[in-house]
Amino acid sequence: MVLDFSHVSETLQWFGIGVGLLFLMLTGILLVMDLDKPSRFIYVLLRPQWNSWLVRGGYAIAIYGGLLTLLGVSRFFDWPGVALMAAWGGALFAIITAVYTAFLFAQASGRDFWQSPTLSLHMILHAFMAGAATFSLLGAFVLSDQAWSAFLARVLGLGLSFNLLVIATELATAHPTADAKRTVQMIVSGQFSKLFWGCAIVLGNVLPLLLILFGGAQLLAIAGVLVLAGIYIIEHIWVRAPQLISLS
Repeated sequence: MVLDFSHVSETLQWFGIGVGLLFLMLTGILLVMDLDKPSRFIYVLLRPQWNSWLVRGGYAIAIYGGLLTLLGVSRFFDWPGVALMAAWGGALFAIITAVYTAFLFAQASGRDFWQSPTLSLHMILHAFMAGAATFSLLGAFVLSDQAWSAFLARVLGLGLSFNLLVIATELATAHPTADAKRTVQMIVSGQFSKLFWGCAIVLGNVLPLLLILFGGAQLLAIAGVLVLAGIYIIEHIWVRAPQLISLS
């Protein structure tokens, strides 16, 4: 919208706000459930340890949700000045919310694979890819103009290309510790190799790229589904594989 790449209809804008709030709510629920004592989440917010990215992430999610809600309210009541402020603030906190997990993982210093500086870039790319994929899937049910579909195809195509580049860099770069090297081995040729190469790379990245090249709203929607599945699988591998390395 800022760079005028494509017109974004009212329907699409409301959909973006709604989906953002829905998945923020689900994320918050999962974060609270993940604590041994869920009631401590209130303690985390009211007596925060600001050096912890768990605390920073909790506040980022709360502020982002508040800004999205404010954006929806201001659009409903036609307050353009408030809507503009909420949109810019929401864009900033969308980035923080998307990337804070990389810094949270980096604080788990016993997991060497998570110390990679590419992890934050990895998550930023996934955020753009997931957003474009979700809107692409919506295109199969809601009428949108050709410029919007072309814009989504460009974002998805560029996101997938850079994503493959980041993954290749991460796995091909020499890792300094034995634990990180073992994690890479598990992903590339070990117990996660079939899931990684077959599902994450081929089905989640290469096939969607081919579908985008062929064009068409229906193929773009299918590509969106595959991209979302690929993101889920790659994140599962990136989270699970390092945890299988014994710390003792």
